[in-house]
Amino acid sequence: MQRWVERPEARWALWAGVAGAAVTATLSSYRILSQGSAAAGLAFVFVPLAAAAVAVPAAVWGAAVGYVVLHLRGRASEPRIVFWAALMAAILPPAALAWELWRR
Repeated sequence: MQRWVERPEARWALWAGVAGAAVTATLSSYRILSQGSAAAGLAFVFVPLAAAAVAVPAAVWGAAVGYVVLHLRGRASEPRIVFWAALMAAILPPAALAWELWRR
């Protein structure tokens, strides 16, 4: 059994989580600063919480994308069903986000 940090898709998970947290912190800070009131500054307390809440699902998504890419390159040797599950986990979150944005 291989440790998670030794797996090649761990790097994908790390950077996807970092990117998700950075985007969330940036957008949250922008929205707080655009409020213009003095009380809005208290919302900065919750920015790290929001960033962490987004970083975890983004990291799981990044691991799925990394596994799909590595499988297509021939570097992953797990059973075929793992590939299909990772493919669904990599495709469905961006598709759901696009659907919700389109329906707006």
